[in-house]
Amino acid sequence: MDVGTLLALAQNAVDVGNIRAAQEFYDVALVREPRNNDVLEAYAELMIHHIQDVPRAKQLLMHAIEVDPDHGHVKYLNLAQLCEGEESLGYYQRAVQVVEREIRSCRKRKERSHLSETLSTIYCAIAELFLTDLCFCSDAEQQCEEAVRHAMETNVRSVEAHQIQASLRLSQNRPDEALQSLRRAVELTHTLSEAHQPTYDSKVELARLLMQVSPVDAYRFLLEVLHLGENNPYIWFLLGESARLRKRYADAARLLRRARVMLTLSDGADEALKEVDTAIAVLVEEMGGAAAVEQIPDMDHPNPIELLQPEEDEEGEAGDLDEPEWESCDECED
Repeated sequence: MDVGTLLALAQNAVDVGNIRAAQEFYDVALVREPRNNDVLEAYAELMIHHIQDVPRAKQLLMHAIEVDPDHGHVKYLNLAQLCEGEESLGYYQRAVQVVEREIRSCRKRKERSHLSETLSTIYCAIAELFLTDLCFCSDAEQQCEEAVRHAMETNVRSVEAHQIQASLRLSQNRPDEALQSLRRAVELTHTLSEAHQPTYDSKVELARLLMQVSPVDAYRFLLEVLHLGENNPYIWFLLGESARLRKRYADAARLLRRARVMLTLSDGADEALKEVDTAIAVLVEEMGGAAAVEQIPDMDHPNPIELLQPEEDEEGEAGDLDEPEWESCDECED
């Protein structure tokens, strides 16, 4: 049985959830051709996503780099995501070099466009590093600015690049510019095709960033995100907080109540429940006490969106939120 057949069998095993069989196929393929990059990278993916053996995944990826350091950017990206700080940065930079070579040698327009999008994503990852792991480097701000600039130059329609730019502007205490970047990101989500839309989690993060500079913008975008799926209690929480920041107290009370009910039904994390309870306590205080909350009708309405107060033109005040750990609860019931 040749290596190509073994790789196909391994992938089929993964597709049906038989991870042990997939591992056995990869083991045999690796014995047959220990320097086959396709085997090394595919096996590393299995280790990362299904077996969670990070040391073994790193070993396989580094071997793949030894075999062919000049071709294939994915192995560098995977290693960068498994590492931290300077080590991660080094692998991202190597990935940039490989992708740039691939773009120069590519003759197909569609493939070049895809590679440019990939390059932009890598620059966004580099910028994110300088906002997090490497934020204490003396030139972190300059390096982050440069990475964001490259990300936008290589893909002018990158939602992620505008989002990262907004994070940078927030770190620089430039909220007005951050809001401009975030509004541009939201505009792009309205015009990009389905294939180029950011992930659901990215849209949630976009909404969270909007909360810090414009609860009004955040509220409107959160209603859009809600249409993608109503079973994420974090979205209801953010909606409730954005309503509170706009002094829409009845809306806030119902929305936060909905978030708490969903978390309770899904055995939500203690940290998430604590975050909602803290928000509810702040709301009660701002309303003047529990008696005021008790006057709100339909607190347990299964869909508080139906009861939202009519929207008017308004300017929101900036607010700050810490980000708790949340998970979607697909099994929640109304």
